[in-house]
Amino acid sequence: MLKKIISTMFSFSIVFSGVFPLAMFEPEEAKASSYNNLAERPFMGWSSWSSIRKKPTEKNIKAATDIMAEKFKSHGYEFVNLDDYYQLNWTTHVDKYGRWVVDPKKFPHGMKTVGDYIHKKGLKFGLYVTLGIPKGAIDQNTPIEGTSYHAKDIVDYSKGQKVSFNFDNMYSIDYSKPGAQEYIDSWARLFASYGVDYLKIDGVRNEDIPDIESWAKALKKTGRPIHVELSNNLDINYVSTWQQLSNGWRTDHDVEAYGTPTHTNWKKVSRRFDDVAEWQPHAGPGGWNDLDSLNVANGSKDGLTEDEKRSYVSLWAIATSHFVIGSELTKLDNYGLSLLTNDEIIDVNQSGVAGKRLSKTSTSQVFYQELPDGSYNIGLFNTGLKTQNIEVHWEELGFQGFAMVRDLWSHEDVGNFESGFTAKLSAHASQIIHVVPDSVLTVSPKSGSTEINPSKVTLNWDTEDSVNRYHIQVSTNPNMTNIIFNQTVSANYINIQDLSKETRYYWKVSSIVDGSEAQLGIFTFHTKMTTVPTAPDWLMVNKNKKETVSLNWNPTKGTTSYTVYRKKANLLGMSSYKPIAKNLTNPNFMDKTVKHGTSYSYVITASNSVGESEKSFDVQTDHHQITIQLITLLIGFLFCVFLATIFRIRRDKSKSIFVEGQNNKTA
Repeated sequence: MLKKIISTMFSFSIVFSGVFPLAMFEPEEAKASSYNNLAERPFMGWSSWSSIRKKPTEKNIKAATDIMAEKFKSHGYEFVNLDDYYQLNWTTHVDKYGRWVVDPKKFPHGMKTVGDYIHKKGLKFGLYVTLGIPKGAIDQNTPIEGTSYHAKDIVDYSKGQKVSFNFDNMYSIDYSKPGAQEYIDSWARLFASYGVDYLKIDGVRNEDIPDIESWAKALKKTGRPIHVELSNNLDINYVSTWQQLSNGWRTDHDVEAYGTPTHTNWKKVSRRFDDVAEWQPHAGPGGWNDLDSLNVANGSKDGLTEDEKRSYVSLWAIATSHFVIGSELTKLDNYGLSLLTNDEIIDVNQSGVAGKRLSKTSTSQVFYQELPDGSYNIGLFNTGLKTQNIEVHWEELGFQGFAMVRDLWSHEDVGNFESGFTAKLSAHASQIIHVVPDSVLTVSPKSGSTEINPSKVTLNWDTEDSVNRYHIQVSTNPNMTNIIFNQTVSANYINIQDLSKETRYYWKVSSIVDGSEAQLGIFTFHTKMTTVPTAPDWLMVNKNKKETVSLNWNPTKGTTSYTVYRKKANLLGMSSYKPIAKNLTNPNFMDKTVKHGTSYSYVITASNSVGESEKSFDVQTDHHQITIQLITLLIGFLFCVFLATIFRIRRDKSKSIFVEGQNNKTA
């Protein structure tokens, strides 16, 4: 041990003295197949490409970061990903070691400043690169950092240029040549110095596997956990290689509808249905299928109907694709925001179970996830042009009898159904339901329960025939790898004490027969809240023709009920908010007490056993009524001015006549 310490100190002393190049003392190369331990679940974030495209700047990336932190972070979104066009033209501009140069006009304070800003908001920083070595590096024959080699020593002209979708002049590298791996290592260190947490590698083809292997080794050496995403339209025949070398892979071409005025269209989205079915067996913890970005929150700019947008998000959720927002964040519409922040749909995406296709016709498709606790998430899609019924039969899923069904988009339990469920869906519409068969093991607390007192939790379950011992494990993660309780019992219950507050726990019960274990189920509960919930961050209000107002808002975690407040909206601001509905358990309400011709303003609060949240942003009905009030007040003001003017003219005239009369008398 002492000999190893002395040897290490000697090595570092030589490196720092500059006698030998750094490359001589690099750590042992990690095998590409053991790249990292990231992506336990599909990543969630935002990418600049769909909306900003060729015009990313420090200013608009920071603005996007602010919105991600404000509106999306609480729903599990983490990444702010800067895509292409942040660099100067690499044909002529490279740094002293032959790597891309950040455009100083777009990013005047450098890329590390951007990374630091994103990290201070509690988010993660993503960046973009393509394969190969720039022509500028070759022309200038730049040195390779930490070595005696140069760009021309590693270029492979025989293979020509690499695929680069937006620029030319990235040339192939011969990885058998000394300095080739070291060149990629230097680039990986540069990205790590920026604080990069995610790297999209674009233009990947089958012949580029040596490049991806080199990047995997280089990123491993940095010691920084960096999620690797491969793009685009990768070959499924090489999926085992993509799984070994990355955390995600694009299964198709871009979802963007280039050459049109919209971000995407239904044709681009719907072609992913077959991708989901084909790639499903290859997704799982560590690496996920990437269907591309979600462009659903910029109104008509998206190029989709509201039903199509919901189906878009539903497919990505049931497929456990990465949830990457592509919309312009400074121009979000409420409907799109509601789709992207629906926590029950996000839970489907984060379930860790890639959805399988159950059925397909020329006008419909059904996908399902079979969850560890014996329940199912099911996505029903009408891909046709007419309204129709889409059905799922329980026997197709492998069980019979009754099952409780919950609509995850509306957050409503829709009933107990025998043999199956039918959804009536309009063209290109969809529904995602959660199905719990009656035959599933009955446990307490109920899976998904909240408000569990952390000081003492009693777990119990149905006894199994011929079983006299059970193995109970409690973990803080769904994969049951972070075990905090592990015990074998003979009864069908167990008490657990002193759990942490405001923590999601997962527990597994297994039967033990003749020394062999059989899992009965994995369940979850959330310990009692110690803080009030946050207020809903969006609220939609629509006035109907029958003098009623419908309200919808996003549900917030840790909430047991909602309160609706209303006041009359007027320019003088004399009225105050008063509660009109309390103890609402669903995030919607119909106000049937409005008066004709009156404009109202609404806010929502969320409550739990601890207390009530702050009020949400207010939303008004009948903005034109306020305008009418304003016009009325303006007319009234002008009329008063008119009367005052007439009065003053008459007064001045009378005064003039009086003075003239006095002068005449004096004369």
